[in-house]
Amino acid sequence: MRKRREYPAKIVLNRQEFLRVIIDPHYQDKHGDSVNDELILKLVNSLNHQEHPVGLVRDGFYFLKIEPVRWLGKPYRLILTFRPGDDFLGVINAFRVED
Repeated sequence: MRKRREYPAKIVLNRQEFLRVIIDPHYQDKHGDSVNDELILKLVNSLNHQEHPVGLVRDGFYFLKIEPVRWLGKPYRLILTFRPGDDFLGVINAFRVED
């Protein structure tokens, strides 16, 4: 079983500062050939100082579906989660989408 990977970061999203990004390996099951941790970190960092609507709140965690997030002209979808007051931003999934 693959483990979640943690990276230091400094990003502000929805007016909350995050010092860590934790990437779930879920994306590798279907999208590992077109996405990797390095790209995911670039996509996440491109969201710095932005605000996006929360789609769902469950057990105190906020979930966001952000699309399109563009990198080198290509569109991606990010599924992110965070809990107000925590210092980490979780990446649940990331993958290319149609333009």
